[in-house]
This record gives sequence, structure tokens and C-alpha cells, in this order.
Amino acid sequence: MKTQKARISFSKLKDNDLPSAAQLIVNKMTNNSYFPNPEPNLATIQTAITVYAYALVKCLDGTKQDTATKNAYRLNLEDLLGSLGNYVNLIAQGDLIKLDSSGFIISKIPEPVGILDAPPSFNVLLGNNSGEVIIEIGVVDRASGYIVLYSELPAPADNEHWNSKLFSKSKGLLTNLKAESKYAFKAATSSEANRIGLYNFSNTIEKLVP
Repeated sequence: MKTQKARISFSKLKDNDLPSAAQLIVNKMTNNSYFPNPEPNLATIQTAITVYAYALVKCLDGTKQDTATKNAYRLNLEDLLGSLGNYVNLIAQGDLIKLDSSGFIISKIPEPVGILDAPPSFNVLLGNNSGEVIIEIGVVDRASGYIVLYSELPAPADNEHWNSKLFSKSKGLLTNLKAESKYAFKAATSSEANRIGLYNFSNTIEKLVP
């Protein structure tokens, strides 16, 4: 079972938002009985915040070197906060009260995707080469990928006896089909349902493959 943790990456924070986020953590970690021995120590992080904030102001109308210096100080501050976040996670062990008291943003437990709806559209186009078709699948929100079943006609009644291919995107290529043969194709989203019988499939398309 996944547990919630302090988020230790700050790379997506804007330059101007990082000092306040870091300062909140230092303030909430100061004299925090849940975390008696912060590592790195809070004085080191406080110094890194001050230095970065000063460099941030200086680079506004400064030189390229000023910007490079600011970036270096930012990386240093991010590294220190990441190490402190690892310490928090080690001590808290998923305890939400302890995590919340640290000032770090807490990760969310992802909700299960479950079985998604069938693709809103599905198309099979002839490829440029013999035995080749292009697959186009309507995008489904939260889909991690798509599965395409295909079979020469007459197609088996049981989906498990069809050929299958997984696609990471909604468009792809099927190759090595038997030329001058008629095939059936259908598609579904690839989600937590790992048995073909649980998927919601698109309409079936029959096409002669040249």
C-alpha cells in the first residue's frame, strides 16, 4: 500500500516562490518536537535561503554571470531541502500529523484508474507498405496507453485468441500482417484492467490488407 510522503522536489517552483516555500519549512521545523535533529541543520538552510534571495534580486538587472550565480544558489537550496525532506520522510514514516507539521507539501495517493470507457473513435488506414496498417484511436482521459486486438477473418469468438499490441500513444503502426487477407481490428484503453475480458472495446473494423 502506498503511503503519503513529503514532496522533496522543488524544481517546478518559480524562482520567486522558492524562498517563501523554503522559509515556511524552516519556520515549521524550528523547535518541532517531531523532528528534533534536522539534517541538514536549519541554520544552513536559512543561510541558503538568504543567499539565494539576494542573488535573485541582483540578477533582475544584472549580468549573465549574476543569473548563473542565482541558478547555482537555487540548485544548492533545492538540494538542501531535498535532503531535509528525506529526513522528514524517514522520521514520519507516513504519519500525516508529523508530515503536515513539517511545512513540506505532502504527496497525494493516486486514485485507481479502473476500467476506462471505450475510445470515442477508432480508425484503421492502409499503410505505405504491404501488410501494414495505421491505427488511429480517439484519446481517452487518464489512459496510460491503448491495446489493439487484430485477427484474420473469421475472428475467434474469444478475445484472448486474437493477436494484440500495446501502444503508448493513440496512433501507431501494425506491421507483418498477411498480405491480401481480410482482418478485424478493435481497440481499448490500457489501464489497471489487465485482463482483456475487462476492457471496453471500440467498434470492430474489418479491412482488406493489401
